[in-house]
Amino acid sequence: TRQLEMLLNTGIPMLDALDALEAAAVTDNLKKVVNTLKKRVTGGAQLSAAMDEQSAVFSNFYVKMVQAGEASGTLPNIFAQVREFTERDMEARAKVKKAMRYPMFVVIALFLAGYVQISVVLPKMASTMFSNMDKLPLPTRIMLGFSDLLSAYGLIFLVIVASVIAGIKYYTRTPQGGYNFDALMLNLPKIGPMIRSTAVSRFAQMLDVLVSSGVQVVDGLAIAGETVDNKVFERDLKKARKDVLGGTAMSVALQSKHMPQMATSLISIGEKTGALSEMLKGVADYFTSDMDDKIDGLTSAIEPIMTLIITMFVGIFVLAVFMPMIENVTSQLG
Repeated sequence: TRQLEMLLNTGIPMLDALDALEAAAVTDNLKKVVNTLKKRVTGGAQLSAAMDEQSAVFSNFYVKMVQAGEASGTLPNIFAQVREFTERDMEARAKVKKAMRYPMFVVIALFLAGYVQISVVLPKMASTMFSNMDKLPLPTRIMLGFSDLLSAYGLIFLVIVASVIAGIKYYTRTPQGGYNFDALMLNLPKIGPMIRSTAVSRFAQMLDVLVSSGVQVVDGLAIAGETVDNKVFERDLKKARKDVLGGTAMSVALQSKHMPQMATSLISIGEKTGALSEMLKGVADYFTSDMDDKIDGLTSAIEPIMTLIITMFVGIFVLAVFMPMIENVTSQLG
């Protein structure tokens, strides 16, 4: 997108720009995509139509934006807007992933460390260092009990866990399952408000780019609903589009349990003053900032919880290992 924007801004014809893009492609997949676009455009097709045929690569939002640029003769500006939107969207997604990466890493590391301790370390110590003890301390007995369970039913446990994960993934890929999962995530403390701010920011950015490019509001709502990446907001936006087609003001149609009042109020002002694009930009900026604050708050809340979990984990295994060692040494000295 950045390269097409730059090439078209210099006045290079579309086919020459696609030639240059194909030559500069750094992956075979990108080269194939651009080559297919070039063949279709050479055959007389519009660039947006050629992109629409490759829906796995170009989203509906991307195709509609290119269509608007072709109709208005402003393709370089359209590519600039798409690039800016994509960069902001990628930054937002990266921030959310970064916030979730630390707890996921800690949980996986603790699970692996616990498995090694329970299945390998403690059984070997019990059969060598603690073999002369009549009765092991309670924490050690509990850990050895877990070890026996893993030895006897570990494979069954893994199959059950894998089946549950596969079942959840299958369910969330169904329309109703995906909706229920997104609704659950929106109602979680700390995580829900962050997801809501992310979805509202993404929606406002997308609708702003579409409306300012000449796309009709009803079409913009349809495109935003398909690409907002949240089933709950997708359903709400579909309903809002139907209401707008029926004559309802967009700010009223957008009112729902999950759409913040501030967003609809600013959009209402934009509709009344004819400054809808500016108000949408304001909504996007506000909720992007709010999302950053929510991510910082989530990270701040996660850190002490993770510290407590790590402390408990280490404490349990220290007790399980050192208590019998201390008792063993004490009994030998006595």
